[in-house]
Amino acid sequence: MSRIVRGFCGYRCDLCPAYIKNIDRIVKKTTIREGWNTFFGFDVPEERLECVGCDNKGNHLDTDCPVRPCAKQREMQDCSFCKEFESCKTLSSRADIIDEIKKKYPKKISPEEYALFFRPYEGRSELVKQRRKG
Repeated sequence: MSRIVRGFCGYRCDLCPAYIKNIDRIVKKTTIREGWNTFFGFDVPEERLECVGCDNKGNHLDTDCPVRPCAKQREMQDCSFCKEFESCKTLSSRADIIDEIKKKYPKKISPEEYALFFRPYEGRSELVKQRRKG
């Protein structure tokens, strides 16, 4: 069984197709690029599709993420440990977006699409699970 690798915002790096250990193992970069464009409306050049995860040094895909610097400054393992967890607008900007995207997408999302493009980014539910453990 693989080890869970979670970003500060609850994103599951270990499930993300752009995570460095998953590049081209889960799906080709072209598929990632097309899927992210379809579901999220952004186009990442294939040469940029690589991320080492929040707590590692190297390439970070979301260079504008507001959650990462906040969590690092507060020396948090992840946002589930923060006293502002429930009301944090910074966290909401990342951890809560996937439900809104699912509501806006007009077609039925296949199980394969869900596994690749939605499950890795269900940040809030991952953090709630972590909070219950901790």
